[in-house]
Amino acid sequence: MKNIIGILLVFGLIGCQDVTIGFLNTGEAGYEIDSLEVKLVLDNTVPDIIPNPEYEEYIDMGFNPESCIEMGIYPTLEIGGGEDYTRDKYSIPWTSTPIEGVDGTAPIYVSIKDVTSRDGDSEKMKAVLTVKGDGMLSVPCHHNVPLGRYIVS
Repeated sequence: MKNIIGILLVFGLIGCQDVTIGFLNTGEAGYEIDSLEVKLVLDNTVPDIIPNPEYEEYIDMGFNPESCIEMGIYPTLEIGGGEDYTRDKYSIPWTSTPIEGVDGTAPIYVSIKDVTSRDGDSEKMKAVLTVKGDGMLSVPCHHNVPLGRYIVS
């Protein structure tokens, strides 16, 4: 019984350690690309779907369809289409680059302080705008934010 208490005491003492004092330096914080264009109307023209000649070659050489797909060779190709087709199809959000010039002890949390606009609706933008831990701002692909220039703090 004494051995069990001794082991528990040792583990308890190992678990007690000083909390490291952290630091945060935001003097150079910012975004190299300091603007993000978010579209209201997407160019989601459907691309033409044509047979993939490479896939046909592999099938003719004796490969089965499953192994072709495992190699990333699909039976059809999408040619053309609108520049926002993929974003619309998969609801890919509009995102900024991560914040730069922030140095400190992990974890570092980034949050949105304020959103202002002279010609838009800052409240609607605040409702849909999110920020990730690395400072990457994100607006959903489909949103109801009116056209305007928004400043995010």
